[in-house]
Amino acid sequence: MNLMVRKKEIEARLVEIRNLANEEKDIEKLSAYEKECDSLQEERMTIEKKLNISTKTNYQPVVMVEKKGMTNEELEERGKAIKEGRTITVASDEILLPEHVAGTIADVPYKEVSTLVDKVHVVNLNGGETYKKSFVKSHGEAGLTDEGSAYTEVEPEYGYCTVTKVKVTAYTEITEELEKLPALPYQAEVLKNINVSLRKKISQQILRGAGTSNTFTGIFSDKANALEDEPLKLSGIDENTLDDIIFAYGGDEEVEGGAVLILNKNDLRAFAKLRTKEGRKVHLIDYKEKTIDGIPYIINSHCKALSDTKTADDEYVMAYGALQNYEVPIFSPVEIGKSTDYKFKDGITCYKASVFTGGNVVGYNGFLRVKKASAS
Repeated sequence: MNLMVRKKEIEARLVEIRNLANEEKDIEKLSAYEKECDSLQEERMTIEKKLNISTKTNYQPVVMVEKKGMTNEELEERGKAIKEGRTITVASDEILLPEHVAGTIADVPYKEVSTLVDKVHVVNLNGGETYKKSFVKSHGEAGLTDEGSAYTEVEPEYGYCTVTKVKVTAYTEITEELEKLPALPYQAEVLKNINVSLRKKISQQILRGAGTSNTFTGIFSDKANALEDEPLKLSGIDENTLDDIIFAYGGDEEVEGGAVLILNKNDLRAFAKLRTKEGRKVHLIDYKEKTIDGIPYIINSHCKALSDTKTADDEYVMAYGALQNYEVPIFSPVEIGKSTDYKFKDGITCYKASVFTGGNVVGYNGFLRVKKASAS
């Protein structure tokens, strides 16, 4: 086999994969592309070693990292800064918005963070302390006026919510062996650990934030003052559950579109198991497009399962609404600091990261909340 020809074939395929990955949204395909990239890069490195031996030149491994928004030179500089122990800042959209980073270290083979955190409305407010958002509760109705009489007042009713600054922190440890990697994959591994941990906490807070000091006001919080409608109470999942949720959401004049059902994975399974008397499935669930009869869904483990007998009565189990009705302002970049002192004997490098952010429901009755009702 001609090594130079094969190397060119690999490089052409890597370029093709990068172009495909930029347009691809399916997680499974992105994962397959990443695995193929890793395999091709390993093969290319082997070929380069063989070519190096044949030419007796010093071999320098080439490591390619896919990273949107920054050049390789900028990433290399950041990686060097991390290795040298300098505190660095990371733009909020690199941590809190979805991205694809190809590295050389095997990752967890399943999703650890709900896509909920990617789909709410993120607002960049660097340097802010609090964020107030006004919303309209209702509009007035015009009247029929006799000649010479006063016009009917139709002032809209307003409300507002406040998003206070919340400090979200993360701590991670990496072995000193990783420091021997080139700067690009080294910084990618550090940022990946920070990324996942911060996004996990933000995902939990979007639903379960208590609305007290240093917490988000979550969709399930009683302090979300934009949500005034009574929660829908359901005792279980049957063939009418999805319709009950859809028709309970929104106003009296329309069945609202553009809403998303947030639920536990076990409840999705319960929907999938429903059968008619003839044995046919009640719902058509598209796992690729993530829809139930065309209604988009998001799985989040911080929802209790309505179908689980261990879930207590009056526990929030689902939410249904337009995700743009929840806003997450970003008050600061993510700051990462490094220390080798704490576990010096063990050869462990420690990192801490923090970001100031927050969250609240900003649309009046923008979500229908579902509680578990007593089965009796």
